[in-house]
Amino acid sequence: SESIGLPPNSITSPEYSIQVGVKHFAAVFKKAGGDVRLTLQSYNYGGGFIDFVKKRGGKYTKALALEFSRFQALKLGWRSYGDPNYVDHVMRYLKGGGTVKPVNGAMEGYETVMNEALKYEGDPYQWAGSTPKTGFDCSGLVQWAYRKAGISLPRTAQEQYGATKKIAESEAVAGDLVFFTGTYKGKFITHVGIYVGEGRMYNSNDSGVQYSDLKKGYWRDHLVSFGRIKN
Repeated sequence: SESIGLPPNSITSPEYSIQVGVKHFAAVFKKAGGDVRLTLQSYNYGGGFIDFVKKRGGKYTKALALEFSRFQALKLGWRSYGDPNYVDHVMRYLKGGGTVKPVNGAMEGYETVMNEALKYEGDPYQWAGSTPKTGFDCSGLVQWAYRKAGISLPRTAQEQYGATKKIAESEAVAGDLVFFTGTYKGKFITHVGIYVGEGRMYNSNDSGVQYSDLKKGYWRDHLVSFGRIKN
């Protein structure tokens, strides 16, 4: 009801409420450029959040959601503003209750790895972070999640690269690792992610813990190889 300028709870018909809600969601989705997480948080906060994010890199992160909530609460003199966890609340239903469905051909233990890793989706990247308490950098998230499946990996992306068997992209299955170079000045391998299939990975990067596209763009340009954990 608020999306069409009416007071809260003005619409009493469930069917009409859904129609209005979907129409509003579609408009926000278009303004957000198809970014589902930015759309969801803006559906909760209002379209002003999209403008706020676009001035700060243009991509949704949990850190920006928290910053906007604090900013608006201070501006309006309220104790709180919106729900910074709105994306998490909605996405867990999309993921089927927060669990990963089996993937044909995936690495043994893949579901366990991803069920753990997905707990931290949307969290901010943390340099040198390796636990839920500290937050995660790229290799810290990989090491932590695979440990939950009984798989021991070294700490850094370079070391994890050395601990895997290099495979062609055409051979890669969900649960393999994918390695990158040149994402910052340092060692040869500077970033690692969990391959989830269909040209995507799950990783902790400067935009937070999230899924990323490997088919084109930044990550494609820096991709080195895929790696399979040695038995």
